[in-house]
Amino acid sequence: MMIRTGRLERALEHALRAPSVHNTQPWRWQLQGDVIKLFADFDKQAGNDRSRRDLLISCGAALHHFLVALAHDGHDAYVTYLSDLGDDTSLATITVTDAPPDPATARLFGAIERRHTERRRMSYRPIPTPLRDALVTSAQRFGARLVPTPQVREAFTVAFTEAAERERWIPSHTTELRIWSHQGVRGRVLADQRPPEDAAEFFVLTTAEDQTRDRLRVGEALSSVLLTATNAGLATMPLSLDPDGEVLRLDDVTFGHPQIVVRTGWPLAAPRTRR
Repeated sequence: MMIRTGRLERALEHALRAPSVHNTQPWRWQLQGDVIKLFADFDKQAGNDRSRRDLLISCGAALHHFLVALAHDGHDAYVTYLSDLGDDTSLATITVTDAPPDPATARLFGAIERRHTERRRMSYRPIPTPLRDALVTSAQRFGARLVPTPQVREAFTVAFTEAAERERWIPSHTTELRIWSHQGVRGRVLADQRPPEDAAEFFVLTTAEDQTRDRLRVGEALSSVLLTATNAGLATMPLSLDPDGEVLRLDDVTFGHPQIVVRTGWPLAAPRTRR
């Protein structure tokens, strides 16, 4: 089917609100009629993201935001995921179809503007089991597992303390934070040295394999989890693993390959930022 370029451009504007590592938005889009191509932008790759894990997850989150915006506008699409990255930056091809969009996907649209990263203390109110299950289900649609486990909180407490002490002595790390995030998410969290004590829960998004497609799909799962949580009134905060995925030593508490952590809970205060 033919869809007006203006509608595609509006959907891409909503994709810009997707969470990305240090807010770098490391993606590029190419419009060819009803076909949209997604590319990785290596020029925006953070220096400490050597494996490109965070870059690919960011691109996947933008892809899902785009599909949600299309669904809200009444359009379905199917995605062709391309082969593993070499020097080629192509990630996926999205083709708009005549089929009706998935209503569950379209319902996430309103959360795109409301979602923001909550870095502050959250409420002591626990997340009810049905809502926790809904978050888990929202990740499963993309072949990812959202693993809730209290052991992650303990792991993060240790990791943040160790990382804060270690990176305090690395000038290049401080410089990179200024360049990429203007004292962004990771910088502020490390400055606190440990996550706040509240009832917020930590979930690990994992995949069975660890190829380019898996990381892209986990970015879609991340977006789905964040928007689902936002629609339910929860606050969220994505937390990157270290460049090699080892700093939290999560292999013994999760299944498959840990990709990214999501901290979520009920907000204590009104949002301060849009992102």
